[in-house]
Amino acid sequence: MTRRGWLGAAAVLAVAWVGVAGATGFGGDSPPARIPVPAKVYQATVEDRTGNRLTLQRVSWNGEVFVYGELGAAQVTVPFDKIREASVEDGGGEGKRVVVITTLDGQTVRVTVDDDLLCYGKTEFGNYQIEVMDIRKISAISLVSPRPPSD
Repeated sequence: MTRRGWLGAAAVLAVAWVGVAGATGFGGDSPPARIPVPAKVYQATVEDRTGNRLTLQRVSWNGEVFVYGELGAAQVTVPFDKIREASVEDGGGEGKRVVVITTLDGQTVRVTVDDDLLCYGKTEFGNYQIEVMDIRKISAISLVSPRPPSD
């Protein structure tokens, strides 16, 4: 293929990538048209850094029903079933936050997480998503159904 042919092919690929990225919300602030269907259905109250509080159904941590991250040199998961409250603090390094988890039996666990992980849920008025860096606290976590929703 000639140099001109390669340049044309590269231009077509670049335009296609921009189209796909825009259509999928990749690389930008896209509204949560769809949220993950978690393995179990939990309800929780999420308070953001502005003080806004909402009660959410189908709450998930990046699509999962547990908080995961680093504890020292180890990777850990803390299931929602064991969490009383989780507050998010600055720290943990660049691109990281520390989630201070209070378990149901009163223990405190400090887990370092990526600050761009998403928390999802469903409100009375629509879908909800928020990056961990924008969360102040998650509380009143309770199991609603051991089965995922059918929708």
